[in-house]
Amino acid sequence: MLNNFNLPNMDKLKTIIEQFVDLLMPELTPYETSLYIFFLRSSFLKDETSLRIGKRTISEKLGQGIMGDKISYKQISKMLKGLEEKGCVKVGDTNRDGTLYTVILPDAIPLVAEKLAIVLDAEEEDYFTKPEKRKELYERDKWVCHYCGEKVTEENATLDHLTPQCKGGKHTKENLKTSCLVCNSIKSGKTYEEAAPFLLKSIQERKARSH
Repeated sequence: MLNNFNLPNMDKLKTIIEQFVDLLMPELTPYETSLYIFFLRSSFLKDETSLRIGKRTISEKLGQGIMGDKISYKQISKMLKGLEEKGCVKVGDTNRDGTLYTVILPDAIPLVAEKLAIVLDAEEEDYFTKPEKRKELYERDKWVCHYCGEKVTEENATLDHLTPQCKGGKHTKENLKTSCLVCNSIKSGKTYEEAAPFLLKSIQERKARSH
């Protein structure tokens, strides 16, 4: 069946496997893991998003339990409930051919999506330490200090964290503003609200000296 996969589909399959093993499997019991893999095999590898199947067939296909016997209907019901509660499957109607199960891919399962968001957050692009990214922000801000409005140059331009690093601020472009050396030294380690009185005093003093 895998021979029918083109390259984009193989890339998607690789992603599904990685997300399943790294993010979803630690949240599942061994039995739930086996059933989820079986459902994936019986749906997505056949280009379907759902399957209709009865518990008897699941028992026959899934293999043996701990004692070497077929897995009981009670155990299957427990596994199905666990997968449903964890957002891995949606249970539909039941007819003579079995129950309809919609299989949810790992990245659409809430508990996996939360983990992915954390991973993506950790991988946010660094605009603070890379020279080319710093220059990109200077140009965005038109080489003007965010606080005093004075022009800056390559010699005295700095980037200030709106939310300080000591308070959890990140090196993202949204959290970085062009600042002159003077304003940055005043603002350093403070929120804007904390630094505002000192910034205002400094700006007023510099303007007074320039007249």
